Amino acid sequence: MLIIKNKSEVLYLQLDNILYIQADGNYSNIYLADGGVINTLTYQRAEIARMMDEQLPKRKREQFALLGRSYLINTRYVLRIQPSKQLLTFCINRFGTCKKTSIKASAKALDSLIAEIEKRKKGTLVDSFRTL
Repeated sequence: MLIIKNKSEVLYLQLDNILYIQADGNYSNIYLADGGVINTLTYQRAEIARMMDEQLPKRKREQFALLGRSYLINTRYVLRIQPSKQLLTFCINRFGTCKKTSIKASAKALDSLIAEIEKRKKGTLVDSFRTL
């Protein structure tokens, strides 16, 4: 659980319900997997990332990745990354069906995201068989 406090409220967010966080100037919008949006949170994306670093164990933090300067995404929902189309598609599994939603990002940011996800996959069971 991520706890975000500001002057007027305290948010208790389940990590698996956070789809992505989008920077919007001095504010951030949190897009939820259940379709909800928490608008105009008075924290920048970097401040929310810092809160995650402080509050969450490494394995939970690693489920999130930066995408360019504007996004902090939950990699558990990533379905497709298309740098040539500048498109990232999420799949939100609801009752056995995949509800897709997409965001735009630069090809460079998407290439960096692919590299980051691939780097994190190292050390998996499949990789251990490669060393045999």
